[in-house]
Formats: sequence, C-alpha cells, structure tokens
Amino acid sequence: MPIHLGRGAAEALPDQLAGQLRQAIDSGQLAAGIRMPSTRTMAVALKISRGVALTAYQILHSEGYVTSRHGSGTYVAARARQAERAPLRPPARPNVVDMRPDQPTADAFPLAEWRAAWRRASHRVPSAAEPPPGGLPELRAAIAAHLRDTRGLVLDRHEIVVTTGCETALQLAVPEGRSVVGIEDPALPRLREALAGHRGHVVPVPVSSTGPQVPAGVDALVLTPDRNEPLGYRLPTEHRRALAAWAADRGTYLIEPAFDGLFNASLNPCPSLLALGDPETTIMLGSFRELLTPGMRLAYLVVPRHLADGVRERACAVPETCQRAAADLLSTGAVTRRVDRLSAIFARRRTMVRQALTGVRRDTKVIGTETGATATLLLPRALPAPALAEQLRARGVRVATLAAFHHRGGRAGNGVVFGFGHIEEPDLRRALRIMVRALSS
Repeated sequence: MPIHLGRGAAEALPDQLAGQLRQAIDSGQLAAGIRMPSTRTMAVALKISRGVALTAYQILHSEGYVTSRHGSGTYVAARARQAERAPLRPPARPNVVDMRPDQPTADAFPLAEWRAAWRRASHRVPSAAEPPPGGLPELRAAIAAHLRDTRGLVLDRHEIVVTTGCETALQLAVPEGRSVVGIEDPALPRLREALAGHRGHVVPVPVSSTGPQVPAGVDALVLTPDRNEPLGYRLPTEHRRALAAWAADRGTYLIEPAFDGLFNASLNPCPSLLALGDPETTIMLGSFRELLTPGMRLAYLVVPRHLADGVRERACAVPETCQRAAADLLSTGAVTRRVDRLSAIFARRRTMVRQALTGVRRDTKVIGTETGATATLLLPRALPAPALAEQLRARGVRVATLAAFHHRGGRAGNGVVFGFGHIEEPDLRRALRIMVRALSS
C-alpha cells in the first residue's frame, strides 16, 4: 500500500500517516487481524522519525482502528468500515462545519460490541409484563458497578431509577414540594428548558471559577461540578466540600448532572457531590446520551431511598430490550473502553483549539479547553458575539453565542461557544483557520 507524506503540508506528519492508514482500513486494503509493521520498520520505510510513526499509531489506537497485543505487536482491529458508521452522524450541509455545542460524537463508537449486545438482548424471550418501574435489576446493577469503578461511589444509601432521557431525569430529580429551584448560570439550554414546567420558581445561580453564588431561598440546586457548560469551570474539592456542608445545614437538595466528567481522564478525579453531600438530600443524574448515543433515550437517577418509590412511580418506562443491551455494554466494558478512547481524542482536539486561537488577538481569550469538548471565545465589546457568529456562518462555520446559555433576561457575557468533539479533525482544522481569519480581519 503506497503512503505519500508531504513534509511541507499544513497537516502534521503523524496526522497524515494516521489518515492514510485509516483510509486503508476503511476501504478494506488493510483487513481486520492483519499485523501492522512495527513503528521502527514504518519509520525506516517512510524515512520519518520513529516518534512520528508512534504518534500515528496512538491516534489510530485511540479511535479503535488498531489494537495492541503485549509482546506481539499492533493489529488492525476487528471493526466495521467507516462507511458503516456514517449513519450515526447527523447530516450536515456540504462545506458547512456545524460547531454548535452539545452534539454527540460517533468517534470510537463500539459498533461490533453494539451489534453483539443487541443480538444477545433480542435472543431472550421478552417478558409478557411491563418492565418493572425504575428499570430492570440487571441494568441497575450494571450502572451501580459502573459508578463504583469509574467514580468510586458505593450506593449503600441510594437507589438507581432508570428513565427516558436526561431531560426527563432532571424533571424527576426535583423533589415535590421544592418551590425554588436554582440552576447554574450559564447552563446547557436543554437542562434549563427541562425545568420550564416546574410549578415553582426557577432562578439563575451565577457560577465562576470560585463556585456558585447561591441566592437566598433556594431549596434545590442543579449544578455540574465536573465542568460547567460552556465556561469549563471545574469546582475544586474544597469548594465541593463547602457546598455540601452548606446544603446539609439548610436541607437544600443538591442535584448533580454528571454527564461530562468521565471524559477528563488526564485530571485528578474530584469526589462527586453525591459522595460528599448528605445522602438524604443529594441526587445524581447520568445519561447514555454521551456514553453511547442519544437514540437510546436512556438515563438514570441516583436518589435517596426515601424518594425512590415516588420517583419510580413517575418515571417513564424504557423498552426491555434496550435496557438489556445497555446492561450488556456496561458489563462487557464496551462503554469504559469508548470513554477512554474519547478522552484521548478530545484531549488532542483541545490542543488543536488552544494552538490555533491562543494569542490571535490580545483582546480575546479562549476558555474551557482544559476539559471536555467545548470551548468559549471571550470577545471585547468592540466585537459583538452575534456579529462574529454571523460572519463565521457566512464563511461556512456555525457557532453559538454565549448569551444562548444564560438565563433569559440575565446578564450575558460577550463570546461565542463552539463544540469540537463531534467534528472530524480535517474539518476542525479548516474551521479553526476560518475563525483565525475572521478574528484577524
């Protein structure tokens, strides 16, 4: 298979090599199970450094294209061709890079394990009765094991309730009788919209690098301590302890949507609010939207036992086969392996964003690139965010404004927000070049 690397090209040599090998695997030129040349052999054959070959192999490994066998070498993974993964990606207009945030990615999707899990789940005779309220025991046990292994949580005073979608889970998480619910500001629009039907008052809670500024009277607080979207703030452990103690003293419920923290493998883990807070008033939400696909419409709550019966009665039932497939994917480690691969992919793309946008203008600042797959570009007053967003749209790049994440009627910062976890790296480079040109002009 011929490989041609351009040393004067804009694309780095490791990315060029990984891209050509990826194309060969997708096209079937390199079949599953074939042993790849060693990095030393590849370096000699292509007249490149061994480090270039090693980095290219690491990229392919993080994307699930190759696997390593101890003492044996690197092999093409038993995986579907790229063309088979394409339907998982949302359709986009040609030449338009849609960088609006909060879009799931199809990268490193465990398609072979996905198919096997659904096949095993469908081989079982379905129950003639409705699924038990709150989820099948095998799925709840698999979720508990997953939280124990990834977050160190021992759920001896909580119960897991399975329901449909993270928005439904958030609605269920607010205990009945809580009249004033605070939600961090800014926040993901879909989380804020999920609380729109709350019978009481929903108030914004400004967040900063030092934590939330909770107004008086809040008796339930929705907060994402692992990473605020879109600012990227991560609540330090000492601030989490202080918040947990404050809530316990006042009997305030803490509701922790834990959707993003698992994709930050390079960071020292911080304890969750569920681990630190009063077990009678602390609730966690989780979703398979980020772990696998939003098409499953599958989420869960970890609630105090005294609330579990009431939450189960209001929870929406999830089809039995879907629950069994999810339990299979958790118990076989497919979910954990995908999280590890996505962590590496997101880290590489965060570096691309920082390198491209840092220092382009002295009056702009990129934040949120230490974790996750979303960044915010803070702008000076002379460059209004809507004007820059429109200019980028005209050039083929779609972004969101920071104002869209703030509580309606509140004070919003001047900036644009963009996601990059769902963007292929050649498209990401092109979009970043367009952003640099727009800022420079």
